[in-house]
Amino acid sequence: MKKTIIIAIAMALMSAQAFAFKIEAKGAYFMPSEKAFKNIYGGGPIVGAEIAFKLFGPVDMWIEGNYFTAKGKLTYTQEATTLKIIPAGAGLRYTYSPGKVSLYGGAGARYYQYEESNPIGTAKKGGVGFVVNGGACLKIVDGLSLDVRLGYSSCSMTPADFKINIGGLEAGGGLVIEF
Repeated sequence: MKKTIIIAIAMALMSAQAFAFKIEAKGAYFMPSEKAFKNIYGGGPIVGAEIAFKLFGPVDMWIEGNYFTAKGKLTYTQEATTLKIIPAGAGLRYTYSPGKVSLYGGAGARYYQYEESNPIGTAKKGGVGFVVNGGACLKIVDGLSLDVRLGYSSCSMTPADFKINIGGLEAGGGLVIEF
């Protein structure tokens, strides 16, 4: 499975048009969809970077990496617990650019690396989920845009003896450099 994903990404990158890519530094507020997850950790900032390549016409391929960390207290014992989630993914996006503002929407897959540590122990797990997102980029000057985005992700996994969804809603933005 991993080999297939790597080969698909490599083929898409080789077919990308020369000098048609974007690099974005992004941040968002992450609101988990799982109630138990929200009760322990709440939401918080998620930061990351994204590279997008023009494939053909209005279709781009994007590759991203993100980082989320939070501290909380266990439900029953109130002992300290920490969480780290590293989602990395890729997908396709359609962009409509009538002028200074470009609207986009897309979908893709993410691999999530999950780690939770507390006095009970450490749980580590990886899993694949999906992400959908949309937004608008406002061109500030040639080669520089401001991005405002909204996304939703989902990834069900069983890191310990219970199943959880470590995805949720992400609302934020970023600074885009276009080449």
